[in-house]
Order: sequence, then structure tokens, then C-alpha cells
Amino acid sequence: MKKKMLAFAAMFTTAAAVCVLPVFAQRGGAPAPAAQAPANAARVTQGGTGPITMLLITKTHPFDRQPFYEMYDSFGADVTWMHVEQPAAEKFLSPKYAALYNVAVFYDLDGQQQDLGRATGGRDGVPLAVKPPPAELQANFKALLQQGKGMVFTHHALASWVHSWPEYVEVMGGACDWGQPINIRGVQHPQSGFFGMTPQHISVVDKTHPITQGLGDGFDVTDESYSCPMFEDTVHPLLRTDFVPADHNRNLAVNWKYSNLAGWVKTAENSPVVYIQMGHGPATWINPAYRKLLLNSIKWAASPDAMAWAKANPTKIFKSSTN
Repeated sequence: MKKKMLAFAAMFTTAAAVCVLPVFAQRGGAPAPAAQAPANAARVTQGGTGPITMLLITKTHPFDRQPFYEMYDSFGADVTWMHVEQPAAEKFLSPKYAALYNVAVFYDLDGQQQDLGRATGGRDGVPLAVKPPPAELQANFKALLQQGKGMVFTHHALASWVHSWPEYVEVMGGACDWGQPINIRGVQHPQSGFFGMTPQHISVVDKTHPITQGLGDGFDVTDESYSCPMFEDTVHPLLRTDFVPADHNRNLAVNWKYSNLAGWVKTAENSPVVYIQMGHGPATWINPAYRKLLLNSIKWAASPDAMAWAKANPTKIFKSSTN
């Protein structure tokens, strides 16, 4: 186990060298004093001591860092996690580094340039500048999915690469953009709807799945809900929300059915994929049911059972050798 953790930590030394990221000292299992690590400073460090190695990926969309890290720290008996921001994380979404982690967890918004106004407290709904996916990332990500790697996408990660990489959107199972219209599966949609601090009840619709164990019939949460395209035809539903925005039709194409999905599993090539819609901020991160849901998702996506399920039920995402 010690050898594995040392190899895992070495991955981030490589990230710093390749991508010229600042390197932060490891905290040795104890929270760093505020004077040494500001509450909203990026933390490229190790957390937890569990047997599952997890790559935590963030960037672009701002978030309250300290309570976010504390949530993942609470998984420490099960998970050893390391945090890398984009674009450095792109380097590790490839078969070359796949053996260094069991599961990748996405809380990023890749494929769009940083909006400084939003990052410093500007309003949501401001368009971000779109960027194309690098050819190397496209090839590596395709190969990683075909090899088989567990992935968990959360909350605003559903907005990654929505304008320039349709295969990535199919991997996730849905798409959002709150600042500008999106064209998904050949259908033009208005900008997506976002509804912050919304009290809602999340119902479990598959009580047999490992991810929903311990959640009973469901749970209550106050969190941001979305109105955006979700692909009910290619996902296996786990959770639904009772929140239906009254004006959702203005956020979707006329003939596109609104979905109240709040969580699902699917396959992408030979990889098991989870998406959890909740997760905007501390009110959700401290919710015991949400923590249970997220930990279950991480454990399942990293498990041999999930890998076997994905390989037995593969979904072709990349249609040719050129994409």
C-alpha cells in the first residue's frame, strides 16, 4: 500500500513539472493552518489513507474550497485522493497514467476558458470563451475509456466540452451551458436553466444498485437544480428530483422532453460512468445522504464489479478511428 501511495503522489510531481503548476506541500494527514493555506487556495495534495486511489479534477467554475476538501477528507478510510486542476489533469486522462488511480472524479468545467468576472464573484449566466479539445487529449481519453476506467461526474461537470466535443458529452450523458445556447445531438437549445438553493426531494428509483444503498427511498437536499438536455435513452436512472422549474420550456428545445433525472450510471466504451447532479456548495457537501451517495459512487466506479459490468455492456462512443 505504501508503494502504491508513493507512486500516486509522484503523479502530481509529474503534473507540476509538465504543466508548470505551483506545488503545495503535503499536509501529512492534518488540515493545514489557515495562515499556510488560505481557504480558497488550490490544494494539490494528498488526502485520506483508503485503498481506493482517486483523481479529483477541478477548474473554471469557482467553489468554496475548504468545505469541499473536508467532504473528501471524510472519505479517508476508504479513499486516498489527490487533487489536480485543469489543464494539468488532462495529462492523466490517458492509459499511460491509468494504473496510478482507480477512479477519476470530475468537478471541473473543461473546454471553456476561465471567466474572471465569474471567478471573482460575477453573476452566473455569463458566456465563457469556448476552446477546442487538444488532439492529444481526444486520443488519450478515447484510449482510456476503451481500456476501462471508472469515472464520476458531478454537478457543473455536465457543462464540460459541450460546444466542441460531442463524444465527451455522450460519455457524460447530458449537457449544460448557462451562458449561451447549445447544439446537442443536432438540436438547438436555449441556454440552460439553473435554480440555486432549491429545496428538493431526491427519490431513489433503483434501490438495488450499489450506489443507492443506505439511502432508503430518498433524501432531502437544498441545492442548485438544472434544466438542460439529459439523455434518458442512454443512461440507467438512479435518482430523480421532485423539483420541476415552472419555466423549464424556455431552457429546452420545443420538442425536447424535460428530464428530472438527478443521478444515473451508464457505460462509455468499456468504462463505468456515474453522474450526480447535486453538489453545488457546502449545504449539500455536509448533507450525510449526499456524502453517502458520493462515496458509494466512487467505490462502485472503482470496483471490479463496475468494470465487469461496463465490459459486458459496452457503449460505442467514438464512431471511427479519427475521432
